[in-house]
Amino acid sequence: MRPNQHGYIPDVGKVPKGVDQLLANRRPIQWVVDSFGARGACVLLAGDSGAGKTSFLYRMADAISKGQLFMDQLNTVQSKVLIVQADESQNNAADKLQLMGINAGFDFLFAEDGWNTLDVSRISQEIQKGGYGALFLDSLTTLLTERGYSMRDPEFARPLYDINNLASQLGVLIVCNAHLRKPEGTRQEVSIHDVIGSTTQVGAASDIWGLASAPKPEFDDHYILKCLGKRNCEHGQVWNLQGSLEDFSWQLKSVGNADVLPQQKQELSAQVLDLVCSENEWLTSNQIGMSLSCNPEHARRICKNLYLTGELERQQRPSGGGRPLWVYGAKTFPT
Repeated sequence: MRPNQHGYIPDVGKVPKGVDQLLANRRPIQWVVDSFGARGACVLLAGDSGAGKTSFLYRMADAISKGQLFMDQLNTVQSKVLIVQADESQNNAADKLQLMGINAGFDFLFAEDGWNTLDVSRISQEIQKGGYGALFLDSLTTLLTERGYSMRDPEFARPLYDINNLASQLGVLIVCNAHLRKPEGTRQEVSIHDVIGSTTQVGAASDIWGLASAPKPEFDDHYILKCLGKRNCEHGQVWNLQGSLEDFSWQLKSVGNADVLPQQKQELSAQVLDLVCSENEWLTSNQIGMSLSCNPEHARRICKNLYLTGELERQQRPSGGGRPLWVYGAKTFPT
């Protein structure tokens, strides 16, 4: 059978999969960058020109390649990183890396060396050949327009679906930079409708984040990073970042929506695991929150995330009407 226009041979003739088979093959969420990018996911990072998307990727790549904290808050899993760079020349990238103090750790493919369009088949070969665990595309908008797609054409999003499938098939994190439409006046916030390109593009990624300058800055170089959906990150999650024009560093200063900082979540997660492993009973998230003297909503989110990452078990109990009652316990609990 001939490959399609994106280089893949369509799978045909496979029998339907049952829910039990899907769940048996399900892999727990594994964060490559805590709360931002999961293994097997394609993340779209959309921002205004000059918002610092490229330096954000370089700092993230540096942290992942070393297995160090990103923005002083986000745990990373050490992995090899490949960047397909279509927006910066080799000289511009080298100048930026010099200012950032990054002298090793990850690899580049540049537009001037023949990587000026999005070729999913070639990218797949490079990932597998190099043993990469994370791929960054800077930027998806440039790579797709150079391929001849109109940004208003629904086909503009088709390769992104292929990239998302590739992330899932190879079990890697893929982060794609994208541009935002120019606002009328000062941008107040980033919404999913601001992402430039066909409206079908936002449906192709696993998760979407928006990066923009804060309309009412609380400190110097204040940027807002907001989760716009859809699968792994918490929709509406807001992080207040501080950038630096001196060394292009990024720091996660605070969070919005009554949330807690990622390192505090890690500490709370450890406390939840300690509690449920020491108790010989199933507990609701409210009971866990009360025992740990923490916000009930924080406890609920922590329990849900620990369940999705395979660290807690969950059961439904009779509630006497109304919403179902869910209880959490250690994975070794008897049923």
